[in-house]
Amino acid sequence: MDLQPEVSVQCPYCWETIDLLLDASAGTQEYIEDCSVCCRPIIVHVSFLYDEPEVWVEPEMD
Repeated sequence: MDLQPEVSVQCPYCWETIDLLLDASAGTQEYIEDCSVCCRPIIVHVSFLYDEPEVWVEPEMD
């Protein structure tokens, strides 16, 4: 398994596709990443099932 797989997700604000570099050694994660296009905060959820990343994102509600 690649310890830093790259995945593409769609920003929930501007709908642009952005690439995220994941840290597979950290296991299940939840963190905030700013969209590289519109700079708005996105909550990133990451889990690994059979060594494959499952990623979903949602907008951060203030």
